[in-house]
Amino acid sequence: MNGMLPLDLTKAVKTEFRKIPLNFLAGRTGSQSLTRNPETKLPPELVWGVVTICVLPSLLNLFGVDFSSISRPLDLQALPGMEPEEIIDATHYALAGSFTHTLLEWSAFCTAIFTVILAFAHFSTKQDVTTPTIAVTLFFAGVMDAFHTLAADRLIEAVADNRNLIPFTWAICRLFNVLLTIIGVSLFLSNKPRKWQQNVSFVLAASLFFGGLAYGIIDFCATSASLPETTFPNSIITRPWDVTPLVLFAIAGLFIYPRFHQKHQSLFSHALIVSTIPNAATQIHMAFGSTALFDNHFNIAHFLKIIAYMVPLAGLILDYTQTHRHLERANRNLNEEIASRQEIMLELERSQCFLKEKNKQLEKALQELQKTHLQLIQAEKMSGLGTLVAGIAHEINNPISFVSANLTYVNEYASNLLYVIELYRERYPEPSPEIEEALKNLEIDFTIEDLSQILESMNGGTKRIGELVLSMRNFSRLDETDLKKSDLHEGIDSTLVILNHKLKKRIALVKDYGQLPLIRCYPAQLNQVFMNLLSNAIYALEELLANTESLDYKPQIAIETELLPEDRVRVRIRDNGPGIDPETQAKIFAPFFTTKPIGSGTGLGLSISYQIIEKHQGQIAVKSELGRGTEFTIILPV
Repeated sequence: MNGMLPLDLTKAVKTEFRKIPLNFLAGRTGSQSLTRNPETKLPPELVWGVVTICVLPSLLNLFGVDFSSISRPLDLQALPGMEPEEIIDATHYALAGSFTHTLLEWSAFCTAIFTVILAFAHFSTKQDVTTPTIAVTLFFAGVMDAFHTLAADRLIEAVADNRNLIPFTWAICRLFNVLLTIIGVSLFLSNKPRKWQQNVSFVLAASLFFGGLAYGIIDFCATSASLPETTFPNSIITRPWDVTPLVLFAIAGLFIYPRFHQKHQSLFSHALIVSTIPNAATQIHMAFGSTALFDNHFNIAHFLKIIAYMVPLAGLILDYTQTHRHLERANRNLNEEIASRQEIMLELERSQCFLKEKNKQLEKALQELQKTHLQLIQAEKMSGLGTLVAGIAHEINNPISFVSANLTYVNEYASNLLYVIELYRERYPEPSPEIEEALKNLEIDFTIEDLSQILESMNGGTKRIGELVLSMRNFSRLDETDLKKSDLHEGIDSTLVILNHKLKKRIALVKDYGQLPLIRCYPAQLNQVFMNLLSNAIYALEELLANTESLDYKPQIAIETELLPEDRVRVRIRDNGPGIDPETQAKIFAPFFTTKPIGSGTGLGLSISYQIIEKHQGQIAVKSELGRGTEFTIILPV
């Protein structure tokens, strides 16, 4: 070929070579472009589900369903003649409303905790300060709800009567909720927040500000000898103090949140708009319906407040899922692009006549693409799934359990009401004109048919959520304490997911897994061993990075597994850190021995690991040389 490429191949090489800088630039900025999700609104099914939940209690009220907490007054005169067990039962019945109130309030507070945890995990992935800042405002509004509950249950010192304390602190909490959220959203309606992107200190400052404000209001309510009257049972507006939050929620939902969503389009910002629906419904029940503690509208309002907290949480979860899906798509595209580059390289090598300089440039571009690919994989691991799964599975179980438990009673009450209606139709087949007109307007046949389907759908939904929670708990292995057959690779990978944020893209991870059978062990305990060894390796590499100025040093952790004769398996965890001197190696498994500074280690990690491996009738050993790194070897029987 006289040192020249074939015509077709030459054109193909030139075309692909010219595309490399642009594609490489797209790969370097992919972490930002991937976060610009085209889907920025909650699914219509979810929105209509929220609306249905808000309307359903009022609809059930029309059929006579009462959601008030039935309590039996405590007869003080009868107490001397009662047995201790009877006194305890009577006290519990008298406090039934307080128990329901506490359950509802703490469910809302747990949801607020999830929201802020997930928001900060979202911040670590996207570096967008808006989401954690808004979540912090919701969290401290939840702190006010927690105080409201603790004061009502007399778990903290408060001198005011509950008949004034509970409705007053409720109104203050709701006003605090809407004002904090409006203030937090308003911070991002100007152009200044662009300077705050990737600024953790701003998030911390906002947290301290809102925390101080919440503490001030808490201190005022706890130390006030008397609180103003908030409930007027004989008025059209039974709780005037709840009108102001209602108006503010309406203003926020109609004007402020839509502007925020337009400027910062995301599922979370749209969830803020949708959350004003249950928030407004909550205030309507309180301002125009509730006349006493724990009555029908009082309990409905507290339940709908949980829904108002869960809507932003749902937006964050959907945003997380969407981001994960886009990352997978980007990884797939990068793999295809790398494969195409490799194919071009092979064609160039087979031709034996490529220009030398272009070959070097193409090889360099391929290496850069591979580095970008690894960075995206690391970003996907940093999505926080490992720690998030256990937290959400544990905490979301509280409000879901409440809803699932009460659906049984709702279904029973609805069935009883429908039976009475049907019985009435049989006994009085010809109702009065007024009743006939009312039945026609209410579309009673459709309502009866649709109510059954709604209850069945809600029951199925809660069961599905319960199944998902159980699956997440199984994944996180919170309840595994028995000896069972387990996959060592699965345990190592789960540990790496949890420690992924500590790798910080600066520490390379090399895995060389062999073909291992399932081994009989305590999986949670072995995961603890892997956690200790890998955490120590990461700590040693970070210390070396902080104290070295060499640009050639590349920290690395290698994990190797293999099957040995006589039904044994071997796991090696090796790093290229500073190494350990012989004197330290002799004491490394001793309890309370540590080389870390005070406050950085307890000296129990390796000692506990040694005991766990010994409990499994295995062996653990360390081999190290100063300046050459450290290797831990674990041998376990199958």
